[in-house]
Amino acid sequence: MLAWIKAWLLGITAAALLVAAAQSLMPGGAIRRVGRLTGGLVLLLAALGPVLTLDQDALSRALSEYHLPVEEVEAFQNNSADVLQALIEEKAVAYISDKAEDLGIACSVAVETRAGEDGYPVPYQVTVAGELSQQQRQALTRRIEADFAIPAERQIYQKAEGVT
Repeated sequence: MLAWIKAWLLGITAAALLVAAAQSLMPGGAIRRVGRLTGGLVLLLAALGPVLTLDQDALSRALSEYHLPVEEVEAFQNNSADVLQALIEEKAVAYISDKAEDLGIACSVAVETRAGEDGYPVPYQVTVAGELSQQQRQALTRRIEADFAIPAERQIYQKAEGVT
């Protein structure tokens, strides 16, 4: 993750230096105004380029690792993938349930994980069962998207009776 940030900052710095050098060599008038516009667009592309090519599996993995204590990840990396998958599902369920409770939502949560490109299990789909208002559902959907990078299309909401 730090290598990605370093590369991004180096790209922005290089683009800024290129734009500054080009502007210092430009004659005044209309050419300078066009050069400023072009330079601004180059800087904008340098800043937004990595965001446009964001790898959702890598982001989901990074967010999963963020929510797990380092000791637990290291202890289970040597064990089978099933144990690690169960741990990630359990922690994700607990985290989402806690966030739902913070929003005043009484529900039960189930999380399904799938192996990413590197074989590491990442949260893939969430099922929430409970009586949620539209506003509560939207708030929880946004929270899950932000914290686990699980898009709304992979969030299933069901009505359930007797959920506490």
